[in-house]
Amino acid sequence: VLSLDFLYPLLFLLLPFYIRAKRGSNLKMANELKIIQDFYDFMLWMIKHIEKYPRHHRYSLGLAMESRMQKILELLLKAKYHRGKNDILSDANIELEILRFQLRISKDLKILTVKSYGYGSKCLLEVGSQAGGWLKSK
Repeated sequence: VLSLDFLYPLLFLLLPFYIRAKRGSNLKMANELKIIQDFYDFMLWMIKHIEKYPRHHRYSLGLAMESRMQKILELLLKAKYHRGKNDILSDANIELEILRFQLRISKDLKILTVKSYGYGSKCLLEVGSQAGGWLKSK
């Protein structure tokens, strides 16, 4: 029977270096894409809520919000690949601001609960802060 007990000390010596190397290679990509991932997660959450809007709001306010979210996602993806990010990110910030007001209208019409509105507002604030930071870094 072959024993591999001699490999365990070696494994514990090399494992921290392997983890650091893997973490370092993905760290830049994870930071760059965090705004896109956060906004995508917000979109999924919001679309599930829009599906529950009353019919007359689902096809007016809900449809406008879905279109705006798709536009914001498109702008964030364009900013990721273009060199001149300033105009694109400024447009994304304007679209985010309009979406914030649409979310607020949903709360004021009592379509969204105050708790859901709070969560959605927090998500949009985070994405807006990330966009602003990205804009300043370029």
